Amino acid sequence: MKRGQSALEYLVTYGWAILAIVIIAAVLWYFGIFNPAKWSSSKQCGGFSNFQCIDYNTTADTTYVTLANSAGRPITIDAPTACSDTDIGVSDTFTCEWPVGGTAGTQVDININFTVSGGTTHSETGFVKAS
Repeated sequence: MKRGQSALEYLVTYGWAILAIVIIAAVLWYFGIFNPAKWSSSKQCGGFSNFQCIDYNTTADTTYVTLANSAGRPITIDAPTACSDTDIGVSDTFTCEWPVGGTAGTQVDININFTVSGGTTHSETGFVKAS
């Protein structure tokens, strides 16, 4: 077999594989698989290390957030004072209200002051993205 013939066979064999990969990538791109906005939610809540976001709702002037205690110990909420409960057990959920709201797409920063059982006071800031 001559070198030219083997080189041509090599290009034809692997050319089909490369063409198939390019076609598959083009189809995936067309359907938006590579679009990060498709995979991220417009409703976001986070930034807390001692709390887990369960749900939230924002209006023009008020933000309501339901959180779960993930501090590993019981806590007492010091601020905000408009919470459904102030003595929170381990893994218990509670809802608080902040007098700050936002329109769709704006980020609302929220602050929680709490005392861990044993007397240590903490302050934690998180965010919700208004939807």
